[in-house]
Amino acid sequence: MRKIDQDMGEDKFSKLVEVLLEERKQKSLYGKNEKLKQILLLLAGGAALTTMILAPGTARLFRNLNNKDKDWKEWKEFNSVYLRRTLQKLESQKFIEVSEKNGVGKVILTENGRKKLMEMSVNDISIHKPVRWDGKWRMVFYDVTKDRNSVRDRFRSYLKAAGFYLWQKSVYLHAYPCEKEIEFLRNFLGIAGEVRLVVANKIENDQPFRDYFGV
Repeated sequence: MRKIDQDMGEDKFSKLVEVLLEERKQKSLYGKNEKLKQILLLLAGGAALTTMILAPGTARLFRNLNNKDKDWKEWKEFNSVYLRRTLQKLESQKFIEVSEKNGVGKVILTENGRKKLMEMSVNDISIHKPVRWDGKWRMVFYDVTKDRNSVRDRFRSYLKAAGFYLWQKSVYLHAYPCEKEIEFLRNFLGIAGEVRLVVANKIENDQPFRDYFGV
């Protein structure tokens, strides 16, 4: 995957985090790695987490997390022992780092941490069914070059997992809004210029599609 900071940019990364935050509302924290993903996502979303610097580079670094941060309510759901242990592990893996100022350390996500978050969360992407269908069809067209077969296959597998209907070769269809999800996938895979999304008000002979989506 491309370097997020250089190729994706802060604005696009922030939009991807917005999608992930919305997806997380539908998820439980009890699945495998779900708590870890939540910690990375909170940091990516800007939830403040600070610690008193007592002995940098040791296990004591995260012993005194600041529970007076305005965002501490976001962190209260984690067991304090688990949170400290996980932060220590993430720091050793270079997924987070602590920026020190006046004896206070601010925990921030590194570029490697951002990449880890994207890789862990991409399979969470799903298309949510609204209460009422708006009568529009979303068509996804892609033309990924042959020298990038693995990327093309991953994109196709994500579309299938998200419930898209294979209409024609390199054309998938969905009944529900999916603009943010497609934006996430094509930026994550680095194929933004090779994927197009078309929203249509009407498609002839659409009964097979209606049956598939139950609309």
